[in-house]
Amino acid sequence: MTSLVYIHVPKCGGTSFGSALRLRFFYSQATISLSESRALQMKLNPDAQGLERIKIEYSQRDALLARLLERRVRCISAHARYNPDLHAAYRDRSSFVTLLREPVDRFVSHYHYLQRHHPDSTRASPLEAFLDTQDAQRLAAQFLFYFGRTLPFETNCPDKAIANAKQALERFALVGDLSRPEAFHRALAGLVRGPIPMMKRNRALARPARPDGDTLRRVRDLCAADTAIYDHAQSLQQCA
Repeated sequence: MTSLVYIHVPKCGGTSFGSALRLRFFYSQATISLSESRALQMKLNPDAQGLERIKIEYSQRDALLARLLERRVRCISAHARYNPDLHAAYRDRSSFVTLLREPVDRFVSHYHYLQRHHPDSTRASPLEAFLDTQDAQRLAAQFLFYFGRTLPFETNCPDKAIANAKQALERFALVGDLSRPEAFHRALAGLVRGPIPMMKRNRALARPARPDGDTLRRVRDLCAADTAIYDHAQSLQQCA
């Protein structure tokens, strides 16, 4: 292994574990600066808005990740989607890892994180109203977006898109679950053959309440694709 690539899905504990890994590989580590990818997006497509802007920005991150792999950076931790062509090109000298989280908890955490740190007058509030928006569909399908590179409302073949995401995770060297942080920490240390510091970053002061009743049913429906992907990941031999 020359490069360890940590795919950091939002609100899955990646800030803590990504920071720990980068400290472990202090002299050869990198992330993909959100401000850098945003600046590239603004320069190339200044009028892009909403989902179009997000997808252009993630395409910039594909290119930035390719550049880091070409430079043989030992540890890369970033909000970047899994790219099967990029992995195939560097398969002999790269290992991909990620950490997942139960989809309903992840979705609720993501929504409240955005409300706290990135308030937007156009974002529906409270949560019950937000569930009727396309942005809710996007937030609820982050595993599909990161590993299948699409969203439910963008594909005519959702089952195929989910299958692609499952197959992507099968290629990972390690897949963790945020409900078992100690097990993931041990597996990471084994993978890199050395100690990794235990860090706690970007944690909310109070965990958002899990919805119940009809709201919970609606959230589960929105998270259906991610739940299928998450459940499949639990069955993988490399899942910690």
